[in-house]
Amino acid sequence: MLDWDPDADVMTNTETGVAYTPNDRGQFQAEDGSVLPVGWRVGVGFENFTTAFTDTNYSGPFVKILAWTFSFAVLTVLSSFLMGLVLAAIFDDTRIRGRRVWRTLFILPYAFPAFLSALLWRGMLNSNPDYGIINQIFFFGTRVEWLTDPWLAKLAILGVNLWLSFPYWLLVCTGALQSLPSDVTEAATLDGAGRLRTWRSVLLPLLLISTAPLLIASFAFSFNNFTLIYMLTGGGPRFTDTTAVLGHTDILITMVYQISGVAGGRADFGLASALSIVIFLIVGGISALAFRQTRKLEEIM
Repeated sequence: MLDWDPDADVMTNTETGVAYTPNDRGQFQAEDGSVLPVGWRVGVGFENFTTAFTDTNYSGPFVKILAWTFSFAVLTVLSSFLMGLVLAAIFDDTRIRGRRVWRTLFILPYAFPAFLSALLWRGMLNSNPDYGIINQIFFFGTRVEWLTDPWLAKLAILGVNLWLSFPYWLLVCTGALQSLPSDVTEAATLDGAGRLRTWRSVLLPLLLISTAPLLIASFAFSFNNFTLIYMLTGGGPRFTDTTAVLGHTDILITMVYQISGVAGGRADFGLASALSIVIFLIVGGISALAFRQTRKLEEIM
């Protein structure tokens, strides 16, 4: 039961005797920091955006997480696209035997749910050689801290994501290569172009026209790939220079998740909402610029 004293502007819990006074965020707060679920609306304006960029508990980690998010998205798209393209080009050669079998084997990682694959890799990358099969087999029992060292954790994320995403680009590039007109390559051969020149000047530009929208979509997906980060590292290892529960492998979307308090701890829905708007503006702006460049490529071709 709560007792409201309008003269003292205090809300008191009659069972525990704890007194709650108003704070500047529209909540009744006790001395121990606990708040009541009842409150009122307060106009905060751009306060949450200011907090994200000026509060040392969030501004420092925000810059690091933003840089890692961009690096993760770009490196993921480039590595998976190049690997898928190379494999598609290799298995497009009719001289290779068992092409269907090889393609099926390479597509299998794409057939498993991403969260299950991430959990499986988390177990295989366990730093304890008795549990982590990667350390046990490939590093002869050496204790490699794949998920607790900041740089190795990022490398592990990129490697696991490459394993999960290259089958998609293998399928896309295989279909795109098979749909390209053969007379174009024949004309290039008659003009004296070699295989490398034909690929660089003819096939790759034609391929990019059909795959560019998918590359943009893949970038947006990687930019917000919550499942992989949360299941593989949980955002860790944690930063040691801030009280916020954030880590070296957090990307912006997992940062929002941690700040929102869904996983426990102090919840700041206003700050989480402000960061969500920032993510939308970044992804939307990059997508708009990328689509504009794609239209220029189509005009040139």
